[in-house]
Amino acid sequence: MTHTKRALWERWVDRFVDAADPIPLFETTDDGTVQTIEYGRSNRPVLERGHRMERVLREAGGRVVADHERQAGRYEGLVYMMYTLDDDAVVPRYLGKCGKFGASGTALNSNLKSVETNDGKLARWGYGRYYHFGDLSAAVFSDDGPGKYDQWVSELFESADPPRLREPVYFWVEPWEVGTEGPYPDTRPYLEELEYQLIGIAFELFPERLLNTEGVPTNPEAYAKMRGWTDREDTRLSDF
Repeated sequence: MTHTKRALWERWVDRFVDAADPIPLFETTDDGTVQTIEYGRSNRPVLERGHRMERVLREAGGRVVADHERQAGRYEGLVYMMYTLDDDAVVPRYLGKCGKFGASGTALNSNLKSVETNDGKLARWGYGRYYHFGDLSAAVFSDDGPGKYDQWVSELFESADPPRLREPVYFWVEPWEVGTEGPYPDTRPYLEELEYQLIGIAFELFPERLLNTEGVPTNPEAYAKMRGWTDREDTRLSDF
């Protein structure tokens, strides 16, 4: 049976993402300027997480932590997405995951420890350096964030001083339950597999808008042009 990747993506969004009530990633003013706070011993400026985004992320992370503490084995971790909207269509800008376990063994992932109060890590969306908000803020305010965040700045912001968004940016997160069907019918991927399945689908549909650098070709623009991928509805998926 042949499915289009467009159909797979839309089916996934319909199952999991409430685009009618999107959650803002940033705390902003009415004109889209992202509010800032001071963080750390140096009181460096950081972009402020959306209050609702933070609340939802802490709650989702708390469910995974509680599952780990009970050794219930229900959740594998979190899958999340930064996205924008074209009318009511979800456009993925970044897809990722935060697993329940650390790099080795069965200890809780340090990114989830004290998830109810930890501002620095917060399931990869913390204000600390080497975390999304910390490094993105460094790219915006001091031009010393990792290179991939320069692309985030150019794609998401129309200006850096003040940090004003081109369009509203939203956030989605889901505790990934063991055995849940993934984007491909009749498949139940583990969390790491799920992440790359979603990135692969999103890259083919939105090659010029997806900001992931792992799980995509190292030269995505050239690769997308070679394959004839554009943001169009007739992109096909081979039989599987």
